[in-house]
Amino acid sequence: MPHSPTIVITRAAHQAGELKTLLEAAGFRTLLYPAIAIQPPADARALDEALRQARSYDWLIFTSANGVEAVARRLDALNLGPDALQGPSIAAVGPATARAVERRLGLDVDLIPPKAVGESLLAALPIPAGQRVLLPRAAKARDVLPDGLRARGVPVDVVTAYETALGRGGDDLPAALRSGQVDAITFTSPSTVRNTLIRLEREASLGVDALAGVAIACIGPVTADAAQQAGLHVDVIPEEYTAAGLVRALAARFESSTD
Repeated sequence: MPHSPTIVITRAAHQAGELKTLLEAAGFRTLLYPAIAIQPPADARALDEALRQARSYDWLIFTSANGVEAVARRLDALNLGPDALQGPSIAAVGPATARAVERRLGLDVDLIPPKAVGESLLAALPIPAGQRVLLPRAAKARDVLPDGLRARGVPVDVVTAYETALGRGGDDLPAALRSGQVDAITFTSPSTVRNTLIRLEREASLGVDALAGVAIACIGPVTADAAQQAGLHVDVIPEEYTAAGLVRALAARFESSTD
């Protein structure tokens, strides 16, 4: 790349570090524009009860690193150690979530699907009918996984571990867009798509057309679908649905654009 393209990161502020480091190591400049913020559930009683009874489940499934962090913090609040989760087999939707389980909870992950997406996880889970599953996740999330398991006769307890709110702060993205300083914007979940557009509208009266001419990079097909439904043209979807895969795909795009 003869110049350093500028890439926008819309992840929550506390999660932006990994992607920022990878992008800058690949020669990109970065702007931070947190579209989402993660907060505890308004009512944690269902989560607390599930964590106290975690050993009675056959499987514990994590679908995001945020869910892992939320569970870890709630265990701390309840004066329970990670050993309270020993017993059920543990599945993680992808390698980043698996690393969070191992780092934050000190537990081994038994299953990671080939693709970091709910459909792949559902296909990979070897759970027979009658076994019980605990699924701590965001307040609003897709039901592909619990619905698919229930269709197999698997009881699934879905509990809210955290809520996603509108992010704030970061760099002045509206000004950067108006001056043509943005080459690409990254989205790592449907909520980052929705909330980025909400922030741009509320803060600068900018609509979807403000991103015309900016490469739209989505971490996977679920996020890409949300972007397309919002009226965006998706330019980059990596083969591997991870931060590292996203950076590799962006590097390939910008290298090919200069050939």
